[in-house]
Amino acid sequence: MQRPIKHVEKALTYVAAGAFNAIKSVNQFKPNPSFTPKWADKPILKSWQKTKPTLGFPRQTDSLCPQCVIEAREEILSGKRDVSTLINEKVGEVKATIVERDGQVWMLKECPQHGKVEDMMAVDSKFLQHIESLFPGRDMEAHNDEKLHNHGSSSVKYGRGAVLTVDLTNRCNMMCDPCFMDANQVGFVHELSMQDVQEILDNAISIKPRRQMSVQYSGGEPTLSPYFLDAVRYARKVGYNSVQAATNGIEFAKSKEFCKEAAEAGLRFVYLQFDGIGNDANSHRQIGNLFDVKLRAINNL
Repeated sequence: MQRPIKHVEKALTYVAAGAFNAIKSVNQFKPNPSFTPKWADKPILKSWQKTKPTLGFPRQTDSLCPQCVIEAREEILSGKRDVSTLINEKVGEVKATIVERDGQVWMLKECPQHGKVEDMMAVDSKFLQHIESLFPGRDMEAHNDEKLHNHGSSSVKYGRGAVLTVDLTNRCNMMCDPCFMDANQVGFVHELSMQDVQEILDNAISIKPRRQMSVQYSGGEPTLSPYFLDAVRYARKVGYNSVQAATNGIEFAKSKEFCKEAAEAGLRFVYLQFDGIGNDANSHRQIGNLFDVKLRAINNL
């Protein structure tokens, strides 16, 4: 019985894809006028109006020399370099080539100062090609966003986003390896003041086009920020429909009262990472009972 159903599903998929392509072709010759939603100051783009970057392999792209990044960070911290050079100069930027090698995808780059660097991007080149083929095209070109996206050559150029992520602190009460933010490992504490948080949220919500209806507080561990609850309240106050936190769950596991205060402040979602079922699967996070801690956090929440 399963095989006939699969054939039917496959046939319906082909019919739907054909109908979609036919409608898209007709719309290209006789398109309906675009409309301007409330969150935008320009009409949204039709699918055939969207552009795409060069995809596939091999291809050229821009990247960074990891050693240059480390040296630039140390120079800024020591006062030898001003932080504005990250905006006004292309610090550590190098050209890179993305290639397919033995069924994998690699990025090859060479820094004049530090030599060659090779990084694996994907273990399965065919899967990555499939994912790239699903890219619908670039969104609106970013504009009126200097207060939020003024990051030099690294500035966001297209799109408007669905979730605004704000890193409240780089402090953390864990020492995970790996850590996507290198929390506790960069040699200094960077923590937003409440004024910083308010400025970021005010700027983000005033920009058009925008679709950031949700704010995610991250870090480090966002619940360690002394302004975590105030930041949640302020985000809801200025108009964000949903506020969430990417957290290890420790503070939520420690206190039901803290969970209650967070909910009353307006927190709606909590993201917890599980590397598997049981404490053994999470042992590399260097907290022996982390799985149990997260279960307790869920129960408290």
